[in-house]
Amino acid sequence: MQIHTRWLLAHTLLLTLSVVPLLASANNDAANTEQPNPEQFNQQQSERLQAPVNPQPIDLSKTNSMPSKLIKVGEADMNVLWFDVYLAKLYSVDGIYQPRRFPLMLDIEYHRDISAQELIDATIEQWQENGISAAEINTIKSHLMSAWPDVKQNDRLSFIIHNEQQAEFLFNDKPFYQLADQRFSDAFIGIWLSEKTTHPKLRQQLIGAK
Repeated sequence: MQIHTRWLLAHTLLLTLSVVPLLASANNDAANTEQPNPEQFNQQQSERLQAPVNPQPIDLSKTNSMPSKLIKVGEADMNVLWFDVYLAKLYSVDGIYQPRRFPLMLDIEYHRDISAQELIDATIEQWQENGISAAEINTIKSHLMSAWPDVKQNDRLSFIIHNEQQAEFLFNDKPFYQLADQRFSDAFIGIWLSEKTTHPKLRQQLIGAK
């Protein structure tokens, strides 16, 4: 998710001297680091930015409300300026993305600490840029107040849409917030998957488009 522009610019001067020399080594380390939960997300960092040739199912059966298996469709890194913000992955029942076919899961692994308020502000900004009306944003944004925690580096926030009505957030694989609001689900997943997204290249990578 795009970090609010004002927040990034405020930190750029302070972080540039220390961050830039470490980028190369950080990227090398990330390529050799296992996923936080290897039983559920066993794709290696070397596979980033492309769907696997032979996708392997991940086991989600330990969470009662989750479908038993989902397969990765694609993944992409979100970067702003010099900063790695998060790694997003999209999962479906067969490793193929089809609009409005559920269940569907978006998994986000954060590469830096971000406050809940910054996440909320960035989400609302993306909705505005996607053309969602102020009236609808005011109707659905209350879910963000409950759904968004403060995140730390390597935390994972997952959003799974079970069907047209039911959806939920998981925080580090644990159920966190459930909802039955199709408008919110469409608006939230649309930040990444809508044709109006402000990050079309990221969308293409997530849906496994050639």
